[in-house]
Amino acid sequence: MPEVPTTDVELRRLGRILLAQVRIIAAQVTPAAVIPESALPDAPEVAEWTEPLRYRYALRAQIGLDAGVSADEAIRRAVEAFITGGFDILQERRAGTVAVRVVVTGSRAGFRIDVRVWPATGDVVYVGVTPAVALRAPRARPDPFGAAETVEPGHVLCYECDGLGWCPACSGFSWVVDDAGLRQSCPECREQRFCPICRGAGQLQIARLRPPERAFYPELADPLKREDES
Repeated sequence: MPEVPTTDVELRRLGRILLAQVRIIAAQVTPAAVIPESALPDAPEVAEWTEPLRYRYALRAQIGLDAGVSADEAIRRAVEAFITGGFDILQERRAGTVAVRVVVTGSRAGFRIDVRVWPATGDVVYVGVTPAVALRAPRARPDPFGAAETVEPGHVLCYECDGLGWCPACSGFSWVVDDAGLRQSCPECREQRFCPICRGAGQLQIARLRPPERAFYPELADPLKREDES
């Protein structure tokens, strides 16, 4: 079944839920700190370059460890907070350019929250993302520029796009979707959008067709040649 698009209001609601979840985790890990409203951006970001595009809210807040709280204690609190909240948990150490950090990740119902702790510096960063959702339905194939009954005298429908006018590979969107469902620049029109043969006209002038092109139109074959072949 095709995905039902999410509205901007619904996506914003997911962002508010994310902010609330991060605040609950932070209240248990670094209770002296407050995650500000500004941690949640005003607009969502593109999460997946699929068709249709999928969006999400992402937030980030950097604070320091509470006085008297060690990095190990903060990490333990993060694990307990995620367990209490019913999150699936992953803990790992990552080597950074400045110092090693420990990352505790909790995921639930498409939400993901990282608690990143730098033992050497005492920094704690909360990073969270909402589920990725589409804000519109997939685009429909555009109407063709031409049709057999509207072709001008002395012309034929373009053999490449069948009168569509738009690039037949990307339907005029300038991109195609790969096997992974991600957008890629159209290799046929190179983001020009129009059919590379008729340049958007949807038709070709018969008198200017090259012999290989005429082969696409059996009705243009020499009558005497057709008789010989029969």
